[in-house]
Amino acid sequence: MRNLIHIACAFAVLLLSGCANTPKPMPIQPIMSAKQAPATDSSYVAGMFSRKWELGKLGCGLGIVNTATAEEYVMPFGAVTRLSNDVVDEVAMIQLPPGEYRIAYWLTYSTDESQPITRTDVAADSLTGRPFKTVAGEVIFLGSYETHRENDAEGKKVWTVHHVRITPRLAQRELSYKYPAFATQPLACPSCLK
Repeated sequence: MRNLIHIACAFAVLLLSGCANTPKPMPIQPIMSAKQAPATDSSYVAGMFSRKWELGKLGCGLGIVNTATAEEYVMPFGAVTRLSNDVVDEVAMIQLPPGEYRIAYWLTYSTDESQPITRTDVAADSLTGRPFKTVAGEVIFLGSYETHRENDAEGKKVWTVHHVRITPRLAQRELSYKYPAFATQPLACPSCLK
């Protein structure tokens, strides 16, 4: 009888430890609807994204981290579709609480399980990784990002993301076209060409 109790306890510990080690889903933020209006208590982060490969069940995003709390948010590279087609200059926007943030990494992830597949850190002192501050009602435009699938020196397929600097005028025009209700909102583009 005593052995049965020990076995039951060991089994319970195994079950509980398995649950504790289950990876939590990534904090993927929903892309805002083009019809959504600005909220007075939210700040917004937008970008323009291009994908030049067939995604299938793979997503790509920017890891945006709050510099004060270390809370992470993943901004998808546009709406995920099941159709295998290229996406060119799609503007996407997410809501974030006001605060100071930085792009800490970019990643590919499974859209079914919301689990990371690859992750590439972004240097804090790079143009892409510099901190930016969001305030309520304002839009921060992160720039344009192009994702490619390429072969490395060993012939393995690897994912790359290129940050393309654009002008503030182009950022404002593209944001206003996709999100008309935000056409008059304050816009900052820290990585835009001056």
